[in-house]
Amino acid sequence: MISFQKHYNKQFLNQIRKAIDDFHMIKPKDHIAIGLSGGKDSIFLLFCLKLIQLTYIKNFELIGIHIDLGFKMDMSPLQNFCEENNIPLIVEKTNIAHVVFHERKEKNPCSLCSTLRRGALSRVATNHNIKKIALGHNTDDVIETLFMNVLKVGKLGTFHPNTYNPKKDMHIIRPLIYLREDLIESLTTQHDLPIIQSTCPVDKKTTREEMKHLLLSLEKTYPDASQKILSSLSNVDLNKFWNKNKKGL
Repeated sequence: MISFQKHYNKQFLNQIRKAIDDFHMIKPKDHIAIGLSGGKDSIFLLFCLKLIQLTYIKNFELIGIHIDLGFKMDMSPLQNFCEENNIPLIVEKTNIAHVVFHERKEKNPCSLCSTLRRGALSRVATNHNIKKIALGHNTDDVIETLFMNVLKVGKLGTFHPNTYNPKKDMHIIRPLIYLREDLIESLTTQHDLPIIQSTCPVDKKTTREEMKHLLLSLEKTYPDASQKILSSLSNVDLNKFWNKNKKGL
């Protein structure tokens, strides 16, 4: 069972609390579903939000939701972790893997898989009257998404830390945005958190993986690149962006 006495003053929790406060992610009496893929980011998010629930914002509820895509992953370590720490866990079985890889035979399956998985997660949360979903996206994910939008789509933007969908009356929050991926990986090992090895056939072979290598390459020349890029997302001069519909002075 998680011991809050052992972890409550850790620096990484300060960064998560800062993200929660900066973007108003959690309010008293919230019911929050955590999307649990089995990977390091989502289990670390669950670990941290449980600690925050015990030490910082005590009156909110947590529930884990795992969308079983059909890859036959052994989720028993995650199930045991949730049971030991009194965290309800819903495992929703789907045929998403079959649809993506066999019915649709997608050459670039990640986008469709992500859309279907996110839809299933939202549906399960709604069925349980939950209006807020927490996802484990970190600093690297923020920047990689920015790179993909710029280089692959020609659009400047990334996901917001706290997104609201009025049609579904649903908030998507991302409390790990101020933490780097390598730190999360180190901390999951340090705290012996259960990580389920992905059996997806395109794992580590995606466009996002290319963007990950691009960021690492950039940081070899500019060591503080990630922090500067992250800061720039909230330091935007709209007057310097091109607007074709705006007449010149």
